[in-house]
Amino acid sequence: MLYVIIFIFFLSIFFLLYGILAFLSRDKMEIKNRLSQLNELNTADKEKEENKSFAERILKPFYQGFSKTILKITPKHKLEMLSKKLEKAGVLKNTTIGKWLFYKSMMVLVSSAIVGLLSFAVSKDGFKTITIVLIVAVAVNYFFSFYLSRRIEDRKKKILKNLPYTLDLITVSVEAGLSFDGAIARVINNINGEICDEFSKSLKEIRMGIERKVALKNMSDRCDVKELSMFVTSLIQADELGVSLSRVLRIESANLREQRKQASREKAMKAPIKMLFPLVLFIFPSIFVIILGPAVIRMIDIFGKQ
Repeated sequence: MLYVIIFIFFLSIFFLLYGILAFLSRDKMEIKNRLSQLNELNTADKEKEENKSFAERILKPFYQGFSKTILKITPKHKLEMLSKKLEKAGVLKNTTIGKWLFYKSMMVLVSSAIVGLLSFAVSKDGFKTITIVLIVAVAVNYFFSFYLSRRIEDRKKKILKNLPYTLDLITVSVEAGLSFDGAIARVINNINGEICDEFSKSLKEIRMGIERKVALKNMSDRCDVKELSMFVTSLIQADELGVSLSRVLRIESANLREQRKQASREKAMKAPIKMLFPLVLFIFPSIFVIILGPAVIRMIDIFGKQ
């Protein structure tokens, strides 16, 4: 019994002293725990960094830093102009201004460097190499501008081509009892195309709280198509004056189809004039050779004998 009492007394003293020491050193224990957690985090970060691929460790930071540098050194008004062009070309749907400038700059640098090294290896002339490098840089820059212009023109043609059919669907939906916003939503859910992408952007702006006429005007500015601008103007006027929207849509759709017919007639009238040059330069000489060739050979034989 005495041993049990001594053992209990010893445990009580031990736990009392341990509690007093733990209370006094609790700050140090918390600091040690924090340090151990930080060491584990650093070890995990190092392991993650080591497991990353070459693209994630090198190429991605280089791309981000280079893109930010280009955006900083490019004037603000040029960035705004480029943003409008990229939006008109439909490029911003899949990329950003930073990516576009990065790809363009890298193509200029890489192509200029390769051509410059080849030119210097062949001619050993520094002035000639610098001249060729500048010419290549300007040519690549012009190629990107030309590509962007072609994308804008092609997109305008696609918008103009699909506009009457889209307006017909919107007209049918409005006449069936849907609102204009509901008709746009129904159309963009059923068909695809450039004009549907623009209507989708306008619908998002309307749902965000922007006025309908402002959203439609923004769509007109983005597309920069004359026929679409006229249609948007008619819609805004009809909304302000309280005119029946379905009637306006029907009239505008008919006008667009009539304009397309007139454009087709104009192209058909220009076709004979365009065909005149290949006829004179390529077809007529062949016909003359076939028809007059034997006669010329016969005349040469007759006059040669005489």
